[in-house]
Amino acid sequence: MPTQRIFLITLLLLAGISCKQGYLPPVLQGNPGYLVVEGVINTAPGSITTFQLSRTQGLGDSVGAYTPEKNAQVSILDNTGASWPLREATNGTYTSDPLSLSTAGKYRLKIVTGNGTQYLSDTVSVHSTPPIDSLTWNQDDSLGDVHIRANTHDPAGNSHYYRWFFSETWEYHSIFYSELVLINNRIEYADTNTSTYTCWRGDNSTDILLASTSALSQDRVNQAQIAVLPRGSQKLSSRYSMLATQYVLSADAYKYWQIMQKNTQNLGSLFDPQPSQLQGNYHCVSHPNEPVIGYLSASSLQQLRLFIPNSQVHNWDTAHNECQTVNWYSDPNDFHNYTYTDTLFGPFYFVSGGGLILTKRTCIDCRLQGGTTQRPSFW
Repeated sequence: MPTQRIFLITLLLLAGISCKQGYLPPVLQGNPGYLVVEGVINTAPGSITTFQLSRTQGLGDSVGAYTPEKNAQVSILDNTGASWPLREATNGTYTSDPLSLSTAGKYRLKIVTGNGTQYLSDTVSVHSTPPIDSLTWNQDDSLGDVHIRANTHDPAGNSHYYRWFFSETWEYHSIFYSELVLINNRIEYADTNTSTYTCWRGDNSTDILLASTSALSQDRVNQAQIAVLPRGSQKLSSRYSMLATQYVLSADAYKYWQIMQKNTQNLGSLFDPQPSQLQGNYHCVSHPNEPVIGYLSASSLQQLRLFIPNSQVHNWDTAHNECQTVNWYSDPNDFHNYTYTDTLFGPFYFVSGGGLILTKRTCIDCRLQGGTTQRPSFW
């Protein structure tokens, strides 16, 4: 769930939204810091389960602010009394060892925070998820955006309620290829290990992506939109990849996420769906009146990866920074020596006669656009 939208949930839990007055209850002026639990128990054989714990943000906090819940004890419990611990991998992210949980079992999540507050989920049954049949994409003829869609079906007709999330990775390049790099403030010729021309970046989905086939004659999802890449986005300037994950929800879980979707993604006018009360299946044992944000599901996860090369789209002009160049000189006694003091610039290439051309580092170092030169293992 997008953390920048959690303040909306806090608002819904504590007070209604009035169409007539702009009234802010005193309790909302602070940050109640309710626990947010994100994740699903993955029952695919040998799979790893991951949960993210964080706290709700105040209305006055900046967009994108994030408060991870650190140093918690998290474990999966089943209806026989067995338990499996999760370890904190990074701030607020807890992961299990590879597990092979029984699909006939029933499971719940137990959380004990660093201050001793205990939380428990309701017990949930396991849902089997059919494979993703395909990920397709097309480029909109009018706007030029790229739309990515998922297709799936359950021949047994038992799934009905689907949810997706994804991680995305893309390759991009600096505006210019520089034959030179600075290493310890010394000019060196770039090679495959030191070049800053090619980078990769990644991101995770934030929207709540749902589909239901409960009103259809077949348990089949056709062309469910997963993502839109705006024309000119850096994500498709060279090559783009998406790893989509699909899992099946219970009817109650679907209703919860549908309300969450409406409350966080579809607000903006009088004609949009109006906010609704949220009721998840997590509870604070230590303080029964304290709300908890989240809904536990247990399901096998299915994944599929998609690649889109830039060569298959058209009119994909990525915006470029201004790349001013400067004529400088190289030290005749030591061409490695670099003395230019403006750190916004870096060495670009040598010219005959001992000259050195500089340009803005943002134009020759792809890392300054947020990526890394480490090639992903699946690329």
